[in-house]
Amino acid sequence: MSFSNESFVQNYLETQVQTGMLVVDGRAGNGQKTRFLASHVGKDGMVLSFHEEREEANKTAASLFMAGLQDRVTVENGVLSAEGLQKELGRLTKVDLIILDYTKAENISRHQINAESETAWSFIKDDGQLIILVKAEENVTTLQSALEADFDGTFGAATFSAKDGSTLLFEKEQSED
Repeated sequence: MSFSNESFVQNYLETQVQTGMLVVDGRAGNGQKTRFLASHVGKDGMVLSFHEEREEANKTAASLFMAGLQDRVTVENGVLSAEGLQKELGRLTKVDLIILDYTKAENISRHQINAESETAWSFIKDDGQLIILVKAEENVTTLQSALEADFDGTFGAATFSAKDGSTLLFEKEQSED
């Protein structure tokens, strides 16, 4: 048996995603994680699914409808942005978990990863998590250092790496008011 990043992420999400959570699939691609998340948040939870390509958004919406999960998911055609999140969440709502999956993205720059991660971070509630998946060839140590410099406040961080990619995990800790 060999370790894989995809298996790690699947197992991690199975233990972390609970009924009633508000979760964002910020780079949904084919929507596989969106469907998984929708099945785990239950009827009281919600998933926001952002797709760069309209065709992928349509396929995800159709798949959710066929699975009877369409009421738990809002499918957005467009990249994750502060405007898109604010439109769906309002000014005050924060999310439990955001996933940004760059493993299948072509020509993605570190600047874009940093910008999207910083946007996502501002919408995560205390004790919420940001999960970033990157290709195996990405320098994870450098990326993690750059992201940590962008995040304000306190957080916990962990990394998992395998042949097929790496996962960076960030948890926003309670702010001391």
